[in-house]
Amino acid sequence: MTAISKQIQARFKVIEYMVYWEGGVNATRLSNYFGIGVNVITSVLAKYRQMHPENISFDSKDPEKICVPQNAFEPHYISTSWDDYINTILTNNSAYVVKTYGTDSFLNSLPSLQKPKPNITRVILKAIRTGRKIKLKYKSRSTPSGSIRTIAPHALACDGLRWHCRAYCYKRERFSDFNLGRMESVELMEKSDIHKKEDTYWFTFVNVLIGPHPDLNEDEQQLVLNDFNYDEPFEMLIRGALVDYTLQFYRIAKSATHGDKRATPLVVLNPDVLAPYLF
Repeated sequence: MTAISKQIQARFKVIEYMVYWEGGVNATRLSNYFGIGVNVITSVLAKYRQMHPENISFDSKDPEKICVPQNAFEPHYISTSWDDYINTILTNNSAYVVKTYGTDSFLNSLPSLQKPKPNITRVILKAIRTGRKIKLKYKSRSTPSGSIRTIAPHALACDGLRWHCRAYCYKRERFSDFNLGRMESVELMEKSDIHKKEDTYWFTFVNVLIGPHPDLNEDEQQLVLNDFNYDEPFEMLIRGALVDYTLQFYRIAKSATHGDKRATPLVVLNPDVLAPYLF
């Protein structure tokens, strides 16, 4: 392989992450990521294509005018880890995310046990960038063998265990969460007629008051609070669509009557605010 500088290697790394997980790359997105001129980054993209012509090809018919992965794509500068992609592209460069996908499109406040697949993420991220629908086969507990759905995705979020796509479901005529691990045969469709701002639960934040279980004695209650560096009940500001996920992840009972004082020493003290947001 031709010797290249560390700066070029860093830029090639981002190119491969975008191609592998986002389904393509262009000079505009690279410019947004690195904060440098399009003309400068265009030469870097051209150099990558010259050195690795088997990896990507330019799709002039795509409205984004992007270089897409070829069937023989083989990464030379990255691992194929979803967590590495998240840490490199999304977590460390919020400006790129906002310019490319808009605000409120990615939430990764909790570590995930699930590892999404690139053939799924490429289509979803393309749909989010371009405001299009997706047709897919989706498996659920009610239909474990899967059913065909059409959705309009606008965000990805991690609940601590799994990655979900937040999207409008045309079958159920409402916004819902779709587990990336349950998706198959994902296909990009036409433009969506749904605007993400219509997802009120996604853009509503709920003040949830958290405190020790009332059945604990006074010393035990203080101990529980001190475990989390608090001296008194505290508030968590949680996105409405993620309330239930967040309480489950942190093992916080939805009320004193919903939890055992030993298993769930923390409980919600204002359960009346939760009703609209629980599953």
